[in-house]
Amino acid sequence: MSNDISRIKYSEGILREENPRVLMQSINKRFGEVQALDNASLSLEKGEVHALLGENGAGKTTLMNILSGLYVADSGEVAIDGRKVDIHRPKDAADHGIGMVHQHFELISNFTALENIILAAEGGRLVIDMDSKHKELEELMPRFGLHVDLDANVRDLSVGVQQKVEIIKALYRGVSILILDEPTTMLTPQEADSLFSVISSFTKQGLTVILITHKIKEVLKVSNRITVMRHGKCVRTVRTSEASEKLLVEIMMGEKSSYKGFSISEKPKTNKIKSETMLLVEGLTIGEPKQPSLVENVSLKVQNGEIVGLVGVCGNGQMEVAEAIYGVRKPNMGKIAICSKEITGGSVIESLRAGAFLIPEDRIHQGILPNLSLSETLILGPHNFLFKHSLMLNFKRIYELGRQAIEDYQIKAPNERADTCLLSGGNIQKLIIARAFLFSSITDLNLLIAFNPTNGLDVMSAQFVHDRLLEIGSSGAGVLLISEDLDESMLLCNRIYVFFKGRVVGELAHADFDPYVMGAMMTGGEPND
Repeated sequence: MSNDISRIKYSEGILREENPRVLMQSINKRFGEVQALDNASLSLEKGEVHALLGENGAGKTTLMNILSGLYVADSGEVAIDGRKVDIHRPKDAADHGIGMVHQHFELISNFTALENIILAAEGGRLVIDMDSKHKELEELMPRFGLHVDLDANVRDLSVGVQQKVEIIKALYRGVSILILDEPTTMLTPQEADSLFSVISSFTKQGLTVILITHKIKEVLKVSNRITVMRHGKCVRTVRTSEASEKLLVEIMMGEKSSYKGFSISEKPKTNKIKSETMLLVEGLTIGEPKQPSLVENVSLKVQNGEIVGLVGVCGNGQMEVAEAIYGVRKPNMGKIAICSKEITGGSVIESLRAGAFLIPEDRIHQGILPNLSLSETLILGPHNFLFKHSLMLNFKRIYELGRQAIEDYQIKAPNERADTCLLSGGNIQKLIIARAFLFSSITDLNLLIAFNPTNGLDVMSAQFVHDRLLEIGSSGAGVLLISEDLDESMLLCNRIYVFFKGRVVGELAHADFDPYVMGAMMTGGEPND
């Protein structure tokens, strides 16, 4: 077979190009019982921003992990500029000018930006002329509209600047095909605008950018073409100028889906009148001895029926506050009370008994035990209430709940007994959401702490979660929403507390919500910056 590939054929209306910059043809990938990619074909042009959209488990990240060398396809072909190439590891991809910036950055916090940038490309050398590399990078960055302080430690840089360090790392290695995975998830609006400007600079110089995202508005703003994936296939590519939000959702979802959610009749029928204040936090301080406080003198409250947001750049104290409320982290000072019952310094089970439940920040490391089945993961936490009068777990009941969750939350899994680790990230998120609402259906939920609840979810799934959060609020419970998506927080919240360096630097009522005002506060600036 010749290595020359000049055309690709699609069966469902995908645009055709002669001699594409990148051609992925009939790519297949299976993980255990899960068919992650099913004859997926994708064509990318030189100098374009090409967005990948799709529901959870559609195969977007898996396809790009194959292009970037993290995974090896079971079958299929990849061609660069018409020549077939073999990509079995990240170095192979880098040799062909392909680089990927992941959602979670791969930087060494104690190293400078300069050291991080040159580490991958020059790490094998015994002696490196750092002054020469510094000069080389100072000349490289302006070409792409980038600037970072090369001498600053990465730990002292904002998330937006750290992302630029990752991009410069790729450019320094000669990347001409750049994959960005959910690049604006942790950025302020100002930082996102800056990123879009940088991306525009890339394409003007002939680079190809692949954008994996679930934010349709961003896709319509920054891309040239959009490919929608569904069930491991690339089902359609459209030019952005011809696309709309409605069209993209229709292509993503195919036949319309209906979500029902749990409607379990086991919830106690009580006439309990809930306290007006569902959560009260006063003077909360968290930190290690002789170290700067992670959280300092934070006070906040959530009333019944309210959704209250905590916003801030990742790492500014929001996570520590949530963990202290839920009993995972012990505070140094302060008071925490749920429905007037003080739980300061208590355990997780005490928080559960007080009616608090957590959707964790890190779904993989904090939300699941990978080798448990989907059904067993679903009942972690709620099992304390489902089987509190029994010495043994009722696995027939557990598997029934697992089947119900798969149907009601449209979790893509072979069956209710499948290992949780086989699910895609978005489907794991759906499972964790299902667990929170299972808890609310079997006991009196007073406070739901929701940490990035729609992280990685498609449009329909995110809308479903939003509706359920609003439903929980309208039922009289309180919701503490900690989201890195400002649009989500502004859509759902009654009030928002803004965090910076472990402190609350502002409290805004709904009428005062402004993404750029909050973005400035999140980075230590004045509201009008």
